[in-house]
Amino acid sequence: MTTTILPRSTDSFEVWYDNLDEEKQLLADEINDRISDGFDEDDYEKFIDLLDDYGVTTAEQLSDALWYQTEGTAFVTPEAEFAEHLETEVNYTEIPSHLSNCIDWQNLWDSYFRFDFFSFEFGDYTYFFHNNF
Repeated sequence: MTTTILPRSTDSFEVWYDNLDEEKQLLADEINDRISDGFDEDDYEKFIDLLDDYGVTTAEQLSDALWYQTEGTAFVTPEAEFAEHLETEVNYTEIPSHLSNCIDWQNLWDSYFRFDFFSFEFGDYTYFFHNNF
C-alpha cells in the first residue's frame, strides 16, 4: 500500500485526518492525489460534503466519477471547454481545422453531454463528474 503525504501537515490537519474513519481517509487521499490545490481540513470537509450531495462517498467512486477539472478561461465557459475535451480527446474526433472555430461547444454541452455529467465549482476550479460511477 502506498502512503500518501497530504499537504499542510499541521497539527490540526493531522488531528483532523487521524479522526477520519478509514474510508474517509482514503477519500481524502484521493482528493489530494487528483484534486487538491492546497486544501486545508475545512476545504476537505466542504469538498467531501459537495461530493456526498451527488452520491460520491468513496475514493473508488471519486476515481471513477471525476473526468475533468478546469480553471476556465475568460473566453470559454468551463462546460464548453469540457465538451470540446470530451469530443476531441476522449472520443478522438478529428475536427478539421477550418471547422474548429465554427463549433458551438456550449450548445453541444447543453444539448448532449449535460445529461451524462454533473459539475460544480469549488474555489477557482470547475469539476466534472460522470453520473454513472
